[in-house]
Amino acid sequence: MADDEQETYKLWRVRKTIMQMCHDRGYLVTQEELDQTLDEFKEMFGDRPSERKPARSDLTILVAHNDDPTDQMFVFFPEDTKIGIKTIKAICQQMQEQTITRAIIVVQNGMTPSAKQRFKSFCK
Repeated sequence: MADDEQETYKLWRVRKTIMQMCHDRGYLVTQEELDQTLDEFKEMFGDRPSERKPARSDLTILVAHNDDPTDQMFVFFPEDTKIGIKTIKAICQQMQEQTITRAIIVVQNGMTPSAKQRFKSFCK
């Protein structure tokens, strides 16, 4: 269970950093989201990543820009350890369906070389 504790802490820190990053770039993020404690994170999302509580996909965020609410950005937390073409294609499809042109993808162990090469062509 120490692994769950470490993974929960890591996910909380990453999400907290992403929220701050979005806020710093002018996206709407509430003060509660910026100040979320580890205990609040556990209460909201769970504390057993090994049982998919939280599932990384539960952490997906959609933020709108302060100056232009139509300027939205997704933050994806894919489940795959290493991101491949299939995941990139699914992310791009979701972005296209919702007409969102910006995204951050929080990866665990990087992307496959083929996913990197094909990324731009999928999101056009």
